[in-house]
Amino acid sequence: MTSILSRQQLGEYERDGILFPIEVLSQDEVSFFRGALESIVEACGEGWLKRFDGLHLFFHWAYRLVTNTRLLDAVEDVLGSDLLIDGTLVFCKPPRDAGYVSWHQDSVYSGWHLTPSTSAWIALTPSLPVNGCMRALPGSHKQGLVAHTNIKDEANMLRRGEIVANVVDESQAIDVALRPGEMSLHHSTLVHGSNPNSSDEPRIGFIVRFITSRIASRDRPVLRVRGNGDCSHLRLAEPPEETDLQTALASWRAQTRNGKR
Repeated sequence: MTSILSRQQLGEYERDGILFPIEVLSQDEVSFFRGALESIVEACGEGWLKRFDGLHLFFHWAYRLVTNTRLLDAVEDVLGSDLLIDGTLVFCKPPRDAGYVSWHQDSVYSGWHLTPSTSAWIALTPSLPVNGCMRALPGSHKQGLVAHTNIKDEANMLRRGEIVANVVDESQAIDVALRPGEMSLHHSTLVHGSNPNSSDEPRIGFIVRFITSRIASRDRPVLRVRGNGDCSHLRLAEPPEETDLQTALASWRAQTRNGKR
């Protein structure tokens, strides 16, 4: 294993619940992955523009992204060599779009707080305050899981509309600004969200949810990317085959509509 993160960085991660920026992708890789994602956006049309779940199980380019060596090396510094992917999520904020993400914790429905876990947020475009970069409350992960309520709002990019029940002091929040190819890592109980995109450029982030085989159970397949931990209690996914866009897109759409991911 090649160590990516220093002791100081690991200390910052434990203290703040988030660490950034971490360089993971070259500019050639960013161009390739962004182009592949934009091909899906174009093929899907307006109704599928802002959110894409589980692409790594259906599109070979997305599998290549989540198994990028530098990405896995950094995550291994945090979680160890037993690494599984429990899901991926792409948020695409178009220019001048009202879409936002309410203040929340990733663990509220996932159970990630019950197991070693971390989320990588990889920027495929600049991610800045003006275009709605992620914002976070450093140290909020130390509260553990807090109460949430669900408030339906079409502009909220979280499907359930979950929001922390307590009032958030936004003066304590930091902007997680990233250049293309950089990422952040954050704890599952970190309180975070994001504002709308008020710029003339899109904001695209590829999120990868990492866990270990120590998780009790899952209701969906997980992808082993490193190690040989005991996964007999889990359903392991196979890497996607290389195929044409329309075939992969049809499989992904079918699984999404059937609720099988």
